[in-house]
Amino acid sequence: MERGPILNVLTDMIGTSTELDLMLNANATPLELRDVVEVQPLHSSHGIRITTKANTIWIDASHVSAMWQARVDIG
Repeated sequence: MERGPILNVLTDMIGTSTELDLMLNANATPLELRDVVEVQPLHSSHGIRITTKANTIWIDASHVSAMWQARVDIG
């Protein structure tokens, strides 16, 4: 997957309760992202650094095969 669409969705999530599940190639368990604080493209063509309230996550967008369930939990 190209990095641009992922960056757009993650940037829109900053400061919201929206959640996003990412499916990575060769991994049947999605990576759930929430409480995004900062998103930075890295020098590599597909690298992204994601800072959440709980973690710092580095991903290579070329390994993302799907993303879904961006939502806002109510309640």
